[in-house]
Amino acid sequence: MNEKGYTLLESLLQVVVFVLISHLFIVIMLWYAEMKTTILTDEQTKWELFVYDLNMYLVDVSSFTMRDDQKRITFQVSNTLHHIDCYNNIIRNQVNGGHVPLLIGLRSCQFQFKNNELTVAVEFSSGLQKERTYYVPIIEK
Repeated sequence: MNEKGYTLLESLLQVVVFVLISHLFIVIMLWYAEMKTTILTDEQTKWELFVYDLNMYLVDVSSFTMRDDQKRITFQVSNTLHHIDCYNNIIRNQVNGGHVPLLIGLRSCQFQFKNNELTVAVEFSSGLQKERTYYVPIIEK
């Protein structure tokens, strides 16, 4: 008997291991492609930074109003009056006579305020739509 060759059982085991590793590689590649198109986009990053910034502004609000066209909100924090509005293709914060862009590259945006809940809905130039709702605690002094 010659003992230098492969047995059928050894070759089947190698094929099974190869198929399992191939499937794992395909799953990793599909996961990476999904993450690249959803989480790692420039618009998603801009949106999350805007959400964080606006959330930080909405602490200890003493007064809050919204313009009728739902394109501008005005609120006061301590002694600072903030005007956050949709202007052309950006959302900007007007404070102390200056303009600070918060979110750029928009097709449209809209604010809604009801029962101390502020909802911001935007549509980016690419067609991506995002919406976030904040609870605005208004502290009466």
